[in-house]
Amino acid sequence: MSTPIPPDLRVLCRKLTSIPPAQLPRALPSLIRHVIRCKDCLATPHDQKPKTNASESTVLVHTLKTTITNTLLNGRSREGRFAAIGLIKAIIDVGGWEALRGSESWVQGLLSIVQKGDPISSKELAVVTLTRIYTLLNPYQTLVREIATPTLPAFITACIQLLKAPAIDQAQVQSLQFIETICDAISTLIPLYPTTLRPSSAQLKSVVWKYLLPSEADDVFVPRSLQQAARRLVITIHFVAAKSGGSDEWTKLVSNVASELQCTLDQVFRAVDESWEPAEGQSRPRVDFGGEPHRSGGIAPDGFPAWSGLHAGAERTIGLFSYLADSLRYPTKSAVAIPITTLMDVVSRVCLVARISPKTQTWDQSLQTNAAIGRDEKDELWSLIPDIHIAAMQLLLVLTQRLGENTLSSIPETLDHLTRVFKSGISVASVRATGYVVFKELLSVAGPTLSKPSVDMLDPIIGACCRDLQQHAGYLKSTDKPNTANGDTKKNGIIANADLFLHPQAANTESATILDPDHQDAANALLPVLLSFLPQQHLRPTLRGLLEKTAILTSNRDAMLSSVLHPYKDQRGRVYPSILPHLTQQYPHDQGLEILRTNIRTIGLQDRASPSQLDHEHELDNDEYVEEPQDNTNREEEHLAAPQPIDSTVTFSSLSKMELDIPLKNGNPFGIGDAQKSPEVQSFQEHKTVQVTHSKRKHEDPSESSSKRQELSPPPPQSALSKEPPTSSVNDAKDAKDAEDESDDDSVHLNMELEEDEDEDEDDDE
Repeated sequence: MSTPIPPDLRVLCRKLTSIPPAQLPRALPSLIRHVIRCKDCLATPHDQKPKTNASESTVLVHTLKTTITNTLLNGRSREGRFAAIGLIKAIIDVGGWEALRGSESWVQGLLSIVQKGDPISSKELAVVTLTRIYTLLNPYQTLVREIATPTLPAFITACIQLLKAPAIDQAQVQSLQFIETICDAISTLIPLYPTTLRPSSAQLKSVVWKYLLPSEADDVFVPRSLQQAARRLVITIHFVAAKSGGSDEWTKLVSNVASELQCTLDQVFRAVDESWEPAEGQSRPRVDFGGEPHRSGGIAPDGFPAWSGLHAGAERTIGLFSYLADSLRYPTKSAVAIPITTLMDVVSRVCLVARISPKTQTWDQSLQTNAAIGRDEKDELWSLIPDIHIAAMQLLLVLTQRLGENTLSSIPETLDHLTRVFKSGISVASVRATGYVVFKELLSVAGPTLSKPSVDMLDPIIGACCRDLQQHAGYLKSTDKPNTANGDTKKNGIIANADLFLHPQAANTESATILDPDHQDAANALLPVLLSFLPQQHLRPTLRGLLEKTAILTSNRDAMLSSVLHPYKDQRGRVYPSILPHLTQQYPHDQGLEILRTNIRTIGLQDRASPSQLDHEHELDNDEYVEEPQDNTNREEEHLAAPQPIDSTVTFSSLSKMELDIPLKNGNPFGIGDAQKSPEVQSFQEHKTVQVTHSKRKHEDPSESSSKRQELSPPPPQSALSKEPPTSSVNDAKDAKDAEDESDDDSVHLNMELEEDEDEDEDDDE
């Protein structure tokens, strides 16, 4: 039984003959939709020259291909040729091998369009279509021998002529996009046909030389996407090396770029008396302090363009860092030896030029500077350093992504560099955003292996991440404006803003801090990593509370889930209450949380306790009572002062349900730290206290034991996120004493209660 002919095939053939060629580009979207719906018919094998008794589908397919080739592709109308290119691309995509085996005439016609004087849009579409055909031909060796091998050299030659043709207006964005398309096309074909493209490798390097590392001195602004496309092309050329020489070519390229970067930094950092020394023991060259920083250019294709001026040198530095990152990002022909020492040496040199205390020190106070350099050049360098730091961090990011767990040996050094750079540029939003991305990747690989000193180094990053998210959510106020209501503006040198008196709500609008989408995404992605991949026992309780508070305020589901799955234990082994009630309240319809909530509810309650109860047990173990200090000046561990914002100091207080304004209707049914508890749980806590009292006081005088138990009775439980234990309650002590008098054997009574709970559960199940 033959397959029915789709009506789109008849419509397509009719439209191609009835629509004037000048109107075909407008109708091209609908024509392509018809082609896609004819997929099965176009992919079915047909005779290249249909016979008299051929089926109707064979005749229609032959008519379609003939019309595209003879009438449109080889016609005189530019609009018709443009429509033919689009139709050929669509047929090749859906037709598979059947379309490829008859594409030789199409390849010849597309090459003629690339070589002729058609518009840039037609040339660009022809380059894309030819690249698609050559890519799909690669698995079929017979078709490669018949179609690709004879025509591919002509295609590469035409592309080279387009890249260096002076007729193209380099100032037009369309021309720059066309050049980027050509670079991407050649980069795609080089790994597939390395032998065929080997003779053109030197010419390819020379024609993209000016797009690799542009500077402000160039006549044309080169967009970053074109720079990346040109670098990818040069990096991919090592595929054409004979036999196993590709790895050597790649290593040579990376070494040349790293060496050029060091020479560029000699000029850019000449105002700084650097403490850095080359890792390989090489002597640092002498730098000329006269004139502007500059670097002479080399000879293409292995050299680099010249530059002059500090700003151009900083752009060249950033470009070279991106060049090294791209060399690690793209695949290689074979296994290569990554020069980690060389790369880390460059990163180390850049990261050492940073301020340790940016709020209290200027750049001149933080670094040793050369007196021979003027103030203007130094100020310009200080303004350019954050961008250079970002480029260095992006190189570390790509290196970590490429090596993965193999970077564990260099984690301490990398963490030290990142922390130094982050603290130096913490007031710059782009530095913080890039730091969040790099730290997320780094902690995902090596977070569980960090020691306590390494975790302590992350305090500024944790505080800045929480501060950014809370400011973006509107829970953190900015710096209070100076009080000018008394009118004493002349005495204090402050000019009052009259609009703020007329419209007071404008002050709150000005203080709102809205993050860029990329910045917000980076901070949101880092927050759950800090709760899941960091060793939680190394975190201070205040930092852990700050992370949980931020997760709840910003409704970060992943961060809240990470907090629940990784409960916090301090150095004494005390388990702090879970924030599962807040998670289930904010996401009540999340089916995945139902399993988690049910399992946590059935956990043995003796393994969990509130901070107040744990403090009480610790006092019993020490057999002494320490009264809570009335002075809060020395209680640094109970409250966390967040890292200093750009303009102010903000203190994060402990989180409570009242602060969140998220009241729990029925209390917390999942944790111990709730104001409302079931009778079974309350009875269990009382008997647990009695057991501890008996074990510790059995040799003491009964009267002393009774009085001291009244003093040391457990305080009422707190909310899930409260960090300060409340004052002891006399009523709870009396209840614990009454529970002690009612039973002589606490363990037996506890077992009876647990058995009764099981019986009740069974009755409920029935």
